[in-house]
Amino acid sequence: MVKDKKEIAKLIYDGLKKGDVELTLSLISKELEKEKTDKLRFTKTPLLNSIGQELGELLIMENWKFEKLLRLWKKGKRDERLIVISALEKISKKNYENSKQFVLKILDDISDWEICDQLALRVIVNLAIQNQKEIFYLTEQWINSENKWLRRLAVAIIPPYIRARKTESNICLEFLNKTMREKDRDVKKAISWALREVTKKDPKSVFEFLQKWAKVDNKNTKWIIKEGMKKLLEKEQKELKSLITKAET
Repeated sequence: MVKDKKEIAKLIYDGLKKGDVELTLSLISKELEKEKTDKLRFTKTPLLNSIGQELGELLIMENWKFEKLLRLWKKGKRDERLIVISALEKISKKNYENSKQFVLKILDDISDWEICDQLALRVIVNLAIQNQKEIFYLTEQWINSENKWLRRLAVAIIPPYIRARKTESNICLEFLNKTMREKDRDVKKAISWALREVTKKDPKSVFEFLQKWAKVDNKNTKWIIKEGMKKLLEKEQKELKSLITKAET
């Protein structure tokens, strides 16, 4: 019989409490084997998120949680890391400083878009809401990194942040202003996504922002604008396309 998410979270909690990471990894592998899709042998992200949320509730009051979660993260792979991220989603709302330090310790381990985006959407945005100045200072460092996943991580914070802080579009656009010549496709996708999300809250400011950049003759900038303007009015999109064409001549 397949255990539910609460039972699986309790098994992980008990394993972490004992300090036996190898046992915990074995338990996770055994329980999630039953949940993997037939074709891709892939555990669905919503299930991992649910397990992580339950685990986070169990861990909130434990002093040892960050140390044990870090060991699980370092030893684990995709499933374990998504569970850790969702546990941190709960914990980060209650413990800003230690959650921030945890994030800083795992930055070099990010190597794909899923882990990158989930960390931004579930953890770092909570930290930014609590201390916008400090977290945006960190993201400005990340956006200059040679590591494309750190650059994407910095940008991926913008969509959930603007949803939570609907009036702070100027802060978001000031940050995105530093990214508009990005060359990497994975990062450009995140920038365009961020622009579309900010548009939902402040279309006027985004249109004015993109008007300025549409005059820059840079192929990466043009790509970002064309993908990022899709939530603007049709007439505004046409004007931006016209400015892009003029910049090319």
